[in-house]
Amino acid sequence: MRVTHLGAHQSALNRIGTRLSEYAVSQERLATGKRITRPSDDPTGMNRALELRATLTAKEQESRNATDGKMWMDLADSKLQDVVSQIQRARELAVRGATYVGTTEREAIAQEISHLRDDLESLANSEHQGRGLFSGFSSGDAVEKVAGSWSYVGDSGQINRRVGENEVVTINITADVAFGFSSGNDIFTVLDNLETALYADDTANIETSIAGLDTSLDTTLGALGVIGARTNQIETAIARSADDALTITEQLSSLEDVDIAEAVMDLELQQTAYEAALAAFAQSSQTSLLDFLR
Repeated sequence: MRVTHLGAHQSALNRIGTRLSEYAVSQERLATGKRITRPSDDPTGMNRALELRATLTAKEQESRNATDGKMWMDLADSKLQDVVSQIQRARELAVRGATYVGTTEREAIAQEISHLRDDLESLANSEHQGRGLFSGFSSGDAVEKVAGSWSYVGDSGQINRRVGENEVVTINITADVAFGFSSGNDIFTVLDNLETALYADDTANIETSIAGLDTSLDTTLGALGVIGARTNQIETAIARSADDALTITEQLSSLEDVDIAEAVMDLELQQTAYEAALAAFAQSSQTSLLDFLR
């Protein structure tokens, strides 16, 4: 079968086109640093890469959830540490007031107790990102004095954060628990009774209030213990998510990234092959007198 000049010419052009396409792919791989840039490069590898990226996205979201939860709990911990300090100060004053120091000094102590109670109310009604820190899902205050009695006015809503594939952490604690309402010994009523006893020079009830302060202190320390345990859980989850993300990133890199030295060598080979194809085409395209005599 005779191969015409036109057929040979077209075949040479096809070879040049193929070499140029392979050369362009090598250039793209070296420029992007990626071995897979489209599904046709490696369908199986692309599917695996998509799965890894989906997992990485989930890990990153879990890490953000955990970080947000830790911010919430760190703030709650800080506020409850202040509560502990205020209760300890109130106990010091109560012990001082239980020793007869005179009506004037007891009245001064009562005034400071009143200020401490106001500070504790402010701490209980603290907010974070526009929400009550100790009021559950409620957007309002956590505690109020209603008709002369202190009450928890939030709800029992649990604010949760998913920090792992099968791990959810409750990041809030309510004033109902932390300030003693659920146990029937809320710190605000204890301080009210202490203030009243101080103004009345009632030593017996001052001493009773000291016991109430001790119970309130234990309650708040218990709430701090819960927060501490959950914070440790969240910190562990953050560290685990970071490790998992690093492992997934390394797997993606080994799957998608090119070996630079190998990519440079491949580019040089493709360039040589392309230039050889051009040279062959130029050689085969030279006309002679014989071409005109055919």
